[in-house]
Amino acid sequence: MYQFKIVKVQEGGYKFELEGIKLLVDGYSIINDKHQLKNPNRAIAFFNIGDDMYGISNEPLNLDTAEALYDVMNKQYNIFTNTNSQSIDPGFLKQSA
Repeated sequence: MYQFKIVKVQEGGYKFELEGIKLLVDGYSIINDKHQLKNPNRAIAFFNIGDDMYGISNEPLNLDTAEALYDVMNKQYNIFTNTNSQSIDPGFLKQSA
Protein backbone atom coordinates (compact mmCIF):
# COMPACT_ATOMS: atom_id res chain seq x y z
CA MET A 1 0.00 0.00 0.00
CA TYR A 2 1.37 3.40 -0.98
CA GLN A 3 1.73 5.89 1.85
CA PHE A 4 -0.36 8.68 0.33
CA LYS A 5 -1.07 11.85 2.26
CA ILE A 6 -4.87 11.87 2.10
CA VAL A 7 -6.96 14.96 2.79
CA LYS A 8 -10.75 15.29 2.64
CA VAL A 9 -11.55 18.09 0.19
CA GLN A 10 -14.10 20.72 1.19
CA GLU A 11 -15.90 20.41 -2.16
CA GLY A 12 -16.25 16.66 -1.63
CA GLY A 13 -14.00 13.71 -2.24
CA TYR A 14 -10.35 13.25 -1.33
CA LYS A 15 -6.97 14.48 -2.47
CA PHE A 16 -4.17 11.91 -2.43
CA GLU A 17 -0.59 13.18 -2.64
CA LEU A 18 2.71 11.36 -2.97
CA GLU A 19 6.06 12.64 -4.26
CA GLY A 20 4.65 15.58 -6.23
CA ILE A 21 1.75 13.68 -7.81
CA LYS A 22 -1.81 14.43 -6.73
CA LEU A 23 -4.99 12.43 -7.28
CA LEU A 24 -8.55 13.69 -6.83
CA VAL A 25 -11.10 10.96 -6.14
CA ASP A 26 -14.76 10.79 -5.07
CA GLY A 27 -14.22 8.17 -2.43
CA TYR A 28 -12.25 5.06 -1.63
CA SER A 29 -12.00 2.01 0.58
CA ILE A 30 -9.01 -0.10 1.47
CA ILE A 31 -9.19 -3.62 0.04
CA ASN A 32 -6.21 -6.00 -0.09
CA ASP A 33 -3.82 -3.19 0.91
CA LYS A 34 -4.92 -1.01 -2.02
CA HIS A 35 -6.98 2.20 -2.12
CA GLN A 36 -9.98 0.96 -4.14
CA LEU A 37 -11.64 3.89 -5.95
CA LYS A 38 -15.37 4.32 -5.36
CA ASN A 39 -15.97 5.92 -8.80
CA PRO A 40 -12.88 5.21 -10.92
CA ASN A 41 -14.19 7.17 -13.93
CA ARG A 42 -14.32 10.37 -11.89
CA ALA A 43 -10.71 10.23 -10.67
CA ILE A 44 -7.98 12.49 -12.05
CA ALA A 45 -4.23 12.63 -11.53
CA PHE A 46 -1.99 15.65 -11.98
CA PHE A 47 1.35 17.24 -11.15
CA ASN A 48 2.91 20.68 -11.46
CA ILE A 49 6.28 21.58 -12.88
CA GLY A 50 7.01 25.27 -12.50
CA ASP A 51 3.90 27.17 -13.56
CA ASP A 52 2.58 24.31 -15.72
CA MET A 53 0.10 21.63 -14.68
CA TYR A 54 -0.12 18.24 -16.39
CA GLY A 55 -2.96 15.84 -15.77
CA ILE A 56 -4.99 12.89 -16.93
CA SER A 57 -8.50 11.65 -16.38
CA ASN A 58 -8.99 8.07 -15.28
CA GLU A 59 -12.16 7.78 -17.39
CA PRO A 60 -10.53 6.23 -20.48
CA LEU A 61 -8.14 4.15 -18.35
CA ASN A 62 -10.72 2.89 -15.85
CA LEU A 63 -8.05 1.93 -13.31
CA ASP A 64 -9.66 0.72 -10.10
CA THR A 65 -7.05 1.69 -7.48
CA ALA A 66 -5.26 4.88 -6.51
CA GLU A 67 -1.99 2.94 -6.74
CA ALA A 68 -2.59 2.00 -10.40
CA LEU A 69 -3.53 5.57 -11.34
CA TYR A 70 -0.50 6.90 -9.46
CA ASP A 71 1.80 4.48 -11.33
CA VAL A 72 0.54 5.71 -14.72
CA MET A 73 1.00 9.34 -13.74
CA ASN A 74 4.39 8.66 -12.19
CA LYS A 75 5.68 7.41 -15.58
CA GLN A 76 4.68 10.75 -17.12
CA TYR A 77 6.15 12.69 -14.20
CA ASN A 78 9.48 10.90 -14.64
CA ILE A 79 9.63 11.94 -18.29
CA PHE A 80 9.27 15.61 -17.38
CA THR A 81 11.64 15.47 -14.43
CA ASN A 82 14.11 13.23 -16.29
CA THR A 83 14.24 10.74 -13.42
CA ASN A 84 13.43 7.67 -15.49
CA SER A 85 16.02 5.10 -16.43
CA GLN A 86 16.08 6.11 -20.10
CA SER A 87 17.66 9.38 -21.15
CA ILE A 88 15.55 11.66 -23.33
CA ASP A 89 16.51 14.41 -25.70
CA PRO A 90 16.15 17.76 -23.83
CA GLY A 91 14.72 19.28 -27.01
CA PHE A 92 11.85 16.79 -26.80
CA LEU A 93 10.11 18.81 -24.10
CA LYS A 94 8.46 22.01 -25.25
CA GLN A 95 9.32 25.12 -23.28
CA SER A 96 6.35 27.14 -22.02
CA ALA A 97 5.92 30.64 -23.39
